[in-house]
Amino acid sequence: MPGVDIDFALIADHAELVNGKLYLMGGGWDTFSAAAEPVQLQPAIALGVRIGWDETNRNVPVRVTIEDDDGAEMVRADGTLTVGRPPGLEAGATQLAQMTARLPLTLPRFGGYRVHVSVGTGDTAVERFLPFRIVKT
Repeated sequence: MPGVDIDFALIADHAELVNGKLYLMGGGWDTFSAAAEPVQLQPAIALGVRIGWDETNRNVPVRVTIEDDDGAEMVRADGTLTVGRPPGLEAGATQLAQMTARLPLTLPRFGGYRVHVSVGTGDTAVERFLPFRIVKT
């Protein structure tokens, strides 16, 4: 598999990486209940990016945004992944690079939102959208 791909992208209450393992609490949700507007939220986004052999030792840009249903950006986190080739890695093998981002924000109203994940640049960029909604308790 050439290039990069998104193996997984999840919304969680908490996410962290320890020794190459992803630990999630309250992961995989798409509905959040709140008593009143505006809504204070601190979702964690967990990502697994599959890095192809030819993409190792290069900076791969990663962008995570939270948008409302109209596409207006509420918060953004930009970063890069760089994965090397460890000794003994079979030629052509892919590697999984994982990352987490905590995105504290205030959402102005109940309704629909989405997490937009973009990895790579130009024609080779891959994207995922994770829709979620905020509902009144």
